[in-house]
Amino acid sequence: MMKNLIKKVLFVTVVLSALISCKKDDNAIPENQGAVKVKLTDDPFPFDFVTAANVGIAKIELHNTNGTYTTVFEGNTSFNMVGLTNGDTETVVTENVDAGTYDQVRVTLNTASVHLSNGTSYDLNADAQGSYTVAISPALVVEEGDTSEFLLDLDINDSFDFLGNWFGEWISSVSSIVGCHFDADFRACDLDQTGEISGTVTASGTAVANALVSIDVNGETISTQTENDGSFTFIGVNDGTYTVHVDSEASGSGSVSNVQVSGTGTATCNVSIN
Repeated sequence: MMKNLIKKVLFVTVVLSALISCKKDDNAIPENQGAVKVKLTDDPFPFDFVTAANVGIAKIELHNTNGTYTTVFEGNTSFNMVGLTNGDTETVVTENVDAGTYDQVRVTLNTASVHLSNGTSYDLNADAQGSYTVAISPALVVEEGDTSEFLLDLDINDSFDFLGNWFGEWISSVSSIVGCHFDADFRACDLDQTGEISGTVTASGTAVANALVSIDVNGETISTQTENDGSFTFIGVNDGTYTVHVDSEASGSGSVSNVQVSGTGTATCNVSIN
C-alpha cells in the first residue's frame, strides 16, 4: 500500500511539474524576440470644460531599421485621453516582436469624439480615420528576452481643434465653442531611454493649480497642467537641457532655465511665479 501511495504522489508531482513548465513556456518570450509594452499619455487641454476626448485605435505598427513594419496592435479600442497626464498612462498592448531597433510608428485611427461639460458632443470619426506616421525619438530598442516600454504621447489640445463663434476667436468658455475638427498630433519615444521632469508651481508660497507648464522636446512644444497641489510631471524627455515655462491666468507667468535631464533620471524643477 505504501508503494502505491508513493507512486501516486510521484505521478501527481510529475503532472504538476509538467503543467507549470507548460505555463512558463506559454508566457516565455520566443527566441530572438523581445516584448514591447505600448503606453498612451496626452498633453491636456488648457481648460476644464472637456469631459471626454475619445480616440479609437485600430492598428499600431512599428517600423524597424531594416525597412519593414511589424503590427503590435490590431483591434477596435477607444481610449478617453482626458486625465492621462502628469505621468499617468494607459497600457494599450504588450506584444512580442523581433529584437532590433525601431525608428518609426504608424498609428491607424478609426474614431474620435469629444464631449463638453454643457452636454454638447462632437462625432469626429470622419476626421479621425486614417494613418499617422511619426519618428520614434529616441528610437525604440528591443532586446532579446526583455520587455521595452514604448510611449505614444497624443497632444489632445492640438488634435482636437475647437471652433469659436467668430473666426480666430480665443476659446475661453464652453459657450464660445460652435464646432470641432480633429487631426491627430503624436510624438513617440522609448521610455527606457528617456527621463522625466517633475516639480511644483507656487505663487507667494502657495500651490498654483491649473497652470500651463511647457517645454520644447526635439523642436516640439509639449505641455501639461498642474494638479491641485501645484505638481506637474513630464515623461519621455530626451537627454538635454530644458527651459520650463509656466503660465497661469490667475497668478502670472515664470520660467526656469538649465533643467538638465540625463538618461532615465528625474530632474526636479520648482517654479515660483508672480
